[in-house]
Amino acid sequence: MSDWENTLAACRDQLAPALFLAGDWVGEGHAHGEPVTATLRVRPILDATAVEVWETVGGHTDLSIYRFDPDAGHLEVLHLMPGALARHPVEASAEGLEWVTGPSAPSVLWTLRGDTLTSEVIWPRQRIAEVLVRYRRAPG
Repeated sequence: MSDWENTLAACRDQLAPALFLAGDWVGEGHAHGEPVTATLRVRPILDATAVEVWETVGGHTDLSIYRFDPDAGHLEVLHLMPGALARHPVEASAEGLEWVTGPSAPSVLWTLRGDTLTSEVIWPRQRIAEVLVRYRRAPG
């Protein structure tokens, strides 16, 4: 295998922990104290070396791209929202994924338990999620 083929294989292998998100999901929860409905569309892209995540919570849509950074040696997320971009390392565990953010940025957790996928956004020094959505696979 060439160096490029080895890099692609490593990227695919290291991205595997994020693939549990793949599919179409619908959810309900709360955001900033208000009830919300949500949709989530997750697809592997770029020859399965990245995962594209479109999430709409209430009327707000974000795009996140998960990828393995071979130079840094870890998973990362590129989080695009209207007017802004954030980039964070991601830690994978048996429970799911967690964005490793700075001291003034919210923590983002994705966990899958049974058939429920939970997304939580927790600001520093808060004990409850500012945004919490529980997703189920979309019908069809």
